[in-house]
Amino acid sequence: MRTVIFDIGGVLIRWVPERAYQAVMPADQVPAFMERSGFDEWNRANDGVATVDANEAALVARFPDDAEAIRAYRRNFMATITEAVPGTGAVLAELNAAGVPTMALTNWAGDMFAQARQRFGILRRFFDIVVSGDEGMVKPNSEIFELACARASIAPSEGVFIDDAPANVAGAAAVGLHGVRFTDADALRAELVELGLLGERAAISEPVYHLATRGHWEQALQTGHYPWSGRDQDYLGEGFVHCSFTAQVPGTRGRCYADLADDELVPLRIDTDGLPFVVENGYPHLFAELPLERVTQAPLPA
Repeated sequence: MRTVIFDIGGVLIRWVPERAYQAVMPADQVPAFMERSGFDEWNRANDGVATVDANEAALVARFPDDAEAIRAYRRNFMATITEAVPGTGAVLAELNAAGVPTMALTNWAGDMFAQARQRFGILRRFFDIVVSGDEGMVKPNSEIFELACARASIAPSEGVFIDDAPANVAGAAAVGLHGVRFTDADALRAELVELGLLGERAAISEPVYHLATRGHWEQALQTGHYPWSGRDQDYLGEGFVHCSFTAQVPGTRGRCYADLADDELVPLRIDTDGLPFVVENGYPHLFAELPLERVTQAPLPA
């Protein structure tokens, strides 16, 4: 096996469609609205089109009194994809480091996926992404798996396909791909080890630091959430959190924070045990949001 093909929604990116409607109605009314308007069927139809314009207009025509709510999905779409699935990006990075080609195959309307592609830096790691709406074919139908294999220049028997939906895994297996049902990143990684595509993850045996600006850190303490990767980069846009080993901290400080006084920086030492770290180009990268409960403020290493 020489190519790994990832689904995206539910594997790399969390998708919570209810959030789009919570801008226009109370949260407790959203499930009933989605059921009454046939959201699941409408969303499946969107997966096969390049733009949702016509499907949105058709749904508004069926439910004219709900026009504002129906249009809220596209208007607030980015609110539905505000999180990465923790750890999957680390598995992808390890496959890249091991020289295993990786691509993605996703059921998504073409115009909606374009927004996700711009938002999530982790998607830049794939050599290709097959988007159902752009192709006019959807999972679990065989032709889209065959297309993905053709784009990867592999026979199906040379590919591994990862998806959280059992029907899609079964569809991939039916054309000869090795299907893997995604449940979480650790289970996925263990299966890829069994397949011989990855080895055991190297343990981090020395201290790891992240440099936060004081403004970002104080905001995180207020919100309980640290969304940053580096000084001017957020975690979702970059795909990981930039960190440094002890000996690298002075260089990182000089390159990225030379204009800031020491009291404008907050050096954070990270408890790395069990966190999805991958060392790339000599630097430790964390493929999850920085967990506040796993860091302690520390002196700036000399």
